[in-house]
Amino acid sequence: MPLLPFAGRSEQAIKGEPPVEVSALKPSALPSLKGPSRLLRLQSDERLIALVRRGHHAAFEAIVSRYQARLLAFCRHMLGTREDAEDVLQEVFTAAFNAILADEREINVRPWLYRIARNRSLNHLRRATAIGMDSMDVHFADGGISTGEKVLRRERFRQLISDVQELPETQRTALLLREIDALSYEQIAEAMETTIPSVKSLLVRARVSLAEAAEARKLSCAEVRERLGQVAEGLAKLDAPARRHVRSCERCHSFRKQLKANNVALAMAMPVGSIVEKFREELEDEIEAARERADSGALAEAIPVGVTDPVL
Repeated sequence: MPLLPFAGRSEQAIKGEPPVEVSALKPSALPSLKGPSRLLRLQSDERLIALVRRGHHAAFEAIVSRYQARLLAFCRHMLGTREDAEDVLQEVFTAAFNAILADEREINVRPWLYRIARNRSLNHLRRATAIGMDSMDVHFADGGISTGEKVLRRERFRQLISDVQELPETQRTALLLREIDALSYEQIAEAMETTIPSVKSLLVRARVSLAEAAEARKLSCAEVRERLGQVAEGLAKLDAPARRHVRSCERCHSFRKQLKANNVALAMAMPVGSIVEKFREELEDEIEAARERADSGALAEAIPVGVTDPVL
């Protein structure tokens, strides 16, 4: 659905009454706007915030125009569909508008808007019963490349987007903020309400995870099964790309379970050394489980419950 324009301070706010959401206003209550003027578009974020608080209707339009495309891209990557992203973006700008009018506190606009967008996206994901994936609507310029090459590029792009969606939420958020709007470590830390060292760690782990996912797709089932056989014999440890392949490949996952079952059966049939073998199997299972938890970030990066906008 199309994004609605936002007005500046409403008459209720000017008279001292509580601000209302823009979406609740009737069309006749909104001033007739033709978009922000060129002069307003050249103003700093801080100046625009001050103008909004003084009742200048077009100043908020300038803020929306400045950040709408980037916030929409961020929400779309967080939520998976353009329709959901547009719905959430309406909530983001409505919440931002009311928050600006709520008090006179200083606002660092860019990370502040991304913080609201992230929180609203997480709340939307909790409410949703199912999230669909629409077309990415990506078009490549010809540039002299063949149709086959364009199809290959498009497929690689889709795979990358899918891998980004599979990242733990905090890694995905940090990476999107860094790549979509080139936010600094300080701005990302402010938007995510965390520390700069944590942001750097999240970005490193996200990039490593994406590289491992790409490597996992290059592995054939035969290669992975050979490695699983070496692991079962105690000759090697399963590396991260192979672990990813096993998690995503049902046949290799079943093959791994069968290897473990065979080891247990052999230990029961041939009791010599069975105690040592049983201990080795249990230790390997514990080590493997710890690695999978580290890969998925399940311990440190569970989505916090009840996230609310920090300014509302």
